[in-house]
Amino acid sequence: MSLVLNILSQYGIPSGVSGSLGIHRLIEALKHTFAVRMNLADPDFVDVTKVVSDMLSPEFAKDLKTKINDDKTFDPKYYGGMWNQINHHGTCHFSVIDSERNAVSMTTTINNYFGAVVLSPSTGIILNNQMDDFTVPAKSRGDLNVPPPAPASFIRPGKRPLSSMSPTIVLKDGKVIAAVGASGGVNIVAATTEVFLNHFFLNMDPLSSVLAPRIYHQLIPDRVSFENLTTVFSDHFEIPKETRVELEKKGHVLSPMTGATIVQFIVQESDGSSGGMSKLVAVSDPRKGGFPSGY
Repeated sequence: MSLVLNILSQYGIPSGVSGSLGIHRLIEALKHTFAVRMNLADPDFVDVTKVVSDMLSPEFAKDLKTKINDDKTFDPKYYGGMWNQINHHGTCHFSVIDSERNAVSMTTTINNYFGAVVLSPSTGIILNNQMDDFTVPAKSRGDLNVPPPAPASFIRPGKRPLSSMSPTIVLKDGKVIAAVGASGGVNIVAATTEVFLNHFFLNMDPLSSVLAPRIYHQLIPDRVSFENLTTVFSDHFEIPKETRVELEKKGHVLSPMTGATIVQFIVQESDGSSGGMSKLVAVSDPRKGGFPSGY
């Protein structure tokens, strides 16, 4: 998420993220980010110092920004991605801010449905199959157009697999102003970034920031996934057709998705009084029929 924001900031937000051109730039920033992230791994096993430093560097982001063409997109090789992507599965996220403004943004998972399909007889807890998030050396390349698995994420005893989790706490002048995060496997990065941009740079209210339809890209496969889903409560989420047409003109291949990422968002807002009192506004993504709870 940090690298996506870093790249878009080079345009001068909000001009870098609004309208169909802004969505194109967001997609391109995501493609560059996913190319870089596959070099990440458990720092106890792999030296990722330079990768992390690059992802936080404005100069590195400025260089990537020069590779974004506002008129067209490119195939995955253009973005320097050396490795295939891991198809992470669903998760659970919750955000909490209390009356003292202590904040928690936590993402957790058992990975697949019912995890490892093993239930602890003593605790009743379903055990995860997080091992599925490691990459495995390929016996043969198969499709030569698909990059090989990332060696940084190969399985080792005691090693933690690479995750897409992006729990985020936002500070201003050292004080908490928001907690945000998402569930939804590999699409977590895009979902959390889009809600963050909607509120803090496009000045959308918290509910509208979460309700806005989303797009996703993970570099490989080379396609833009866009929401086209209707919930059990008849709420419909879909990127406007005119926006999709503009993206297709730039060479993007679009694919509708009926699944959803679920974002949990809490913002501290001023109530406008002269005393400067603040209130907490919480949104639990209606894509899953959620609602916030408070006291």
